[in-house]
Amino acid sequence: MSNIIKQKFKHGIFSYYSNDQYIGKSLSQYGEWSEAEVALLKQLLADSENIIEVGSNIGTHTIPLAKQVLNGGLVYAIEPQYQNHKLLLDNIKNNELKNVKVLKIAISSKEGKAYMNTFDENITGNYGDSRIFSSYFKNAESVPVKTLDQLFYDNIEERKSIKLIKCDAQGQELNIVLGSKKIIDQYKPYLYVENGDIHTSKALIEIIKNMGYILFWHLPPLYNPDNFLKNAENIFPKVISCNMLCIHRSTKIKLNEIWKKFEITDSDYHPHKKITKNY
Repeated sequence: MSNIIKQKFKHGIFSYYSNDQYIGKSLSQYGEWSEAEVALLKQLLADSENIIEVGSNIGTHTIPLAKQVLNGGLVYAIEPQYQNHKLLLDNIKNNELKNVKVLKIAISSKEGKAYMNTFDENITGNYGDSRIFSSYFKNAESVPVKTLDQLFYDNIEERKSIKLIKCDAQGQELNIVLGSKKIIDQYKPYLYVENGDIHTSKALIEIIKNMGYILFWHLPPLYNPDNFLKNAENIFPKVISCNMLCIHRSTKIKLNEIWKKFEITDSDYHPHKKITKNY
């Protein structure tokens, strides 16, 4: 029996793993995933702008973002884990999108090779928790590693203006930013970066600040009371996503006053000190 389910949800038709305790469960119960993140990012984008998404998973952000920039924009969707990559391709096809370019590689601070975990689709687990390792282990898959600068700056054919870099890579965010200095300096895109690792948080905050950015915490709960399926039950109590919205000082944008209280002024502070559970 297949553990892949295909349904119509808020942002289109999605295939997902029924045993995925976070993304799959959210889609089945609410018809959406991390809707507060999607809504925020869509507000930052015009309909013809280009996006780099590092850690696309099965495409729950990729699809709505691609639809947002459908009038000439392009999404580079990067997902190295082969099972999630498989459904990412399916979901792009399900929604008949032609403006998504999928790359099955890992991103870090230097070129090389790494190994990724796979998951047993018959067992319930967090299928989004896919990490890269330097050494081989049982059932690991070998994946090439590149930097964003290699892909989108040094490679002249792919060099184009980038409006947003979204990064959700299970603790690799610092290395990814370190390997993206040229493209960030060139285009000064919005950066939307997961910062759930308290051990690398200070360095991540300081390197982005030193690039001329103002940073804000964005800590949306996984449960959205106004979800697509109108499900009033919160199956993710006290679970939040721990992200940063980073805006270059040269960017002309008017933010709601509420953002001021979330500005990151102390790189030693991390929300984990107050949060019960982080996705």
